[in-house]
Amino acid sequence: MAILGAVMKLDRERREELFNKLEKISGVSWQQDSPAGDFILLIEAADLEALHKLCTELEKIDGVRGLYPSYVTTDD
Repeated sequence: MAILGAVMKLDRERREELFNKLEKISGVSWQQDSPAGDFILLIEAADLEALHKLCTELEKIDGVRGLYPSYVTTDD
């Protein structure tokens, strides 16, 4: 399993819409808001390749300005 903690920068006016979309994506969980109002996420996938693919898909969502990892770990 691969686990990533990240800050998701987002368009503030689309915050609620993005939150609702993220709730429906398997492996993605909202942890809290950053002091700037962005999302702090925990993202889990089967391996690093799957994690990379999921992060790439998250970055393509309308209203997402960027996804910035703060840590990555794997459980062998």
